[in-house]
Amino acid sequence: MIAPKNFLTILFVTILVSVIIILNPFPKDNDDFSHFTFDAVYLKEQNSINIIFVDTTGKSSFAILEILGMDETYHKEFEISNSKFSKLIPLEKIPKYGWNTTPVTLEITYENFIVKMKTEVHEQNESASKVIFSKDG
Repeated sequence: MIAPKNFLTILFVTILVSVIIILNPFPKDNDDFSHFTFDAVYLKEQNSINIIFVDTTGKSSFAILEILGMDETYHKEFEISNSKFSKLIPLEKIPKYGWNTTPVTLEITYENFIVKMKTEVHEQNESASKVIFSKDG
């Protein structure tokens, strides 16, 4: 049987840990990517992919954009002005095995680290594909 003093100590520690987990007083600002918008939309009428990037914090300065899974990988490195850009990339042909085999990757210089993003191209009438984020530095 647990002594009342030990029981109260265990109860207090359990409540304290629960409060810390629920209130989460430790900010994770460096892992919050909600201020980024990244999308890749196939424009059938123009046979092009429109890549859109927006950083509402205004702290993005440089980008490396790649479209993989095509006959020739698209690769472009450029400075970002106003932490946003839109690129229209013409296609010679639609990928043989569909858009799921055509990932779009983006590396952004954001303050003192690199944010990497990956998404897939989607048709105009479809909802945006999920964006996967990671951070270096």
